[in-house]
Amino acid sequence: MRLSTLADFDLHYTWMEYLDFGSGGQYLAIVDGALTGERLAGPVRFLNTPVKRPDNVNLPALRGVLTTPAGGKVFLELNGVSLLRAHDKARVCTASVMFRSNSAEHAWLNDAFGLLEGVLDASNRARGRIHLCENTIGLDAPGGPAR
Repeated sequence: MRLSTLADFDLHYTWMEYLDFGSGGQYLAIVDGALTGERLAGPVRFLNTPVKRPDNVNLPALRGVLTTPAGGKVFLELNGVSLLRAHDKARVCTASVMFRSNSAEHAWLNDAFGLLEGVLDASNRARGRIHLCENTIGLDAPGGPAR
């Protein structure tokens, strides 16, 4: 597996609702911000519907659209786990990232897989990085994956 930096992100929650079920709960939130990278950049808006488990672990589930500087659109789907950091009550998040785009400029993302690492601070601002994951085993080998 080869990891390379795809983009940094800076996000903030603009609206959030929480339903407490007594043993865990459910969030619904709007998240706005931007991605900044050489190959992927622009403003982004997400809907986040994370489950809060009874052990106080959140399971982020974000779906959103990034608008590129050229006006192209990229759909992003993030699914992860968010752990509470005791000393400052921040949440440390790790997530998978999938992409879809109908713009020729970003069609390569349709076959890409990403990993996100970041921190959501107590003011509900999230910062971190998205890495592109490239398989190094067998993609070009005879009998490897084909469309």
